[in-house]
Amino acid sequence: MTKQDETHRVMFTLTRFQAIARLDQLVAKKQQEVNQNPDLAESSVRVTKSNIVEDWLSKQ
Repeated sequence: MTKQDETHRVMFTLTRFQAIARLDQLVAKKQQEVNQNPDLAESSVRVTKSNIVEDWLSKQ
């Protein structure tokens, strides 16, 4: 099973509450990565749940 398949399986086995909590964790992690990149931090790039979901869906 690929990492993408595993991620897909996990997302469908989580409850709605767990999925939202996981999504919040992913947003925080990605925003921290953006903030640590000086070029992106200067341009005020903001990571949102929509960004994460769109990216995930585009890889399906």
